[in-house]
Amino acid sequence: MARVTYFYRGMMEYIQVDLDLLRERHGLTVIECRSRWPQPLRLLRLIRSSDVVMSWFASWHSLFPALGCRLLGKPMIITVGGYDTAAGSGIGYGVGCGWFKRLVTLATMRLATRLIVISEFTRREAMACGADPAKLVAGPLGLDPARYADPGVERDDLAVTVGNVNTNNLTRKGLEPFVRAAAHLPQFRFVVIGAWMDGAIDLLRSIATPNVTFTGRLSHQEKVAWLWRARIAVQASRHEAFGLSLAESMLCGTIPVVTGAGALPEVVGDTGVVVASQDPEAIAEGIRRALDLGVGGSRKARERVLEHFTIDQRRALLHGLIEQAIGDATARPICCRGPSGSSSR
Repeated sequence: MARVTYFYRGMMEYIQVDLDLLRERHGLTVIECRSRWPQPLRLLRLIRSSDVVMSWFASWHSLFPALGCRLLGKPMIITVGGYDTAAGSGIGYGVGCGWFKRLVTLATMRLATRLIVISEFTRREAMACGADPAKLVAGPLGLDPARYADPGVERDDLAVTVGNVNTNNLTRKGLEPFVRAAAHLPQFRFVVIGAWMDGAIDLLRSIATPNVTFTGRLSHQEKVAWLWRARIAVQASRHEAFGLSLAESMLCGTIPVVTGAGALPEVVGDTGVVVASQDPEAIAEGIRRALDLGVGGSRKARERVLEHFTIDQRRALLHGLIEQAIGDATARPICCRGPSGSSSR
């Protein structure tokens, strides 16, 4: 059992999944980084008492732990993908929007021992940011089928998209074009699943046709029930480091309709429809084509997630990297180790 310290800035479902997996085998200390600025003595004590340090995202909250690990010779493993590697061109998203943010991300990635990239698209983005290719390890997100059990509901003529309703996501997650696409399929119901974060909900309501529903914030079980009812899941994004909501939908048997943005084609594979743009008419046509795939398309989408994006695969990756990191540290020459057996490099 290793002693693992995990730093995070804001709790997300995929971070919680990793924490639960780590607790299965290791002693885990979880630190919420509410401030950009660390408490140096406390930080160094935590790192010194750890065998491995981990975090999600190469950003402010992981920069100083990464620096402390370098000073004390401790391994640090960071999962990257999303805002920390995005170029942000045209959508105001990602470290590419500012030189200082890029510098923080680059410094953090260079200090880390290993970087888990959640897709091949993220691998390319991380390398474009200056990450060392030798540090990059493929590690897609993993879903637990038990959390997405079929509630036994009938499929409806229903298309869903999942994402927090905020101004940035109108374009980045394609919420606005999804809502506008509803006008081209009046006989079909369109559902936007996600919490209302700002005034974006008012804009969407102002353009929505009567066949559009906005659920607001839902529990996990309520979300899963909607996903099992839907025939089609739309992810009309401009940027996706992975596409967790899409994978969740596919696991529930919905047929995916996506843009070619980011990692979405990686997740979909040959199971759904890729549309050329966020154009509402193109999205509506993509839904029509997806409906032709029928029950076989639904089954194929679910099987793809069960084959490529499982919780067992994510578990094996995390535990394997921890064992490797400890083994590498133990194998270093004694002359290169600092206090408590750690490397002094």
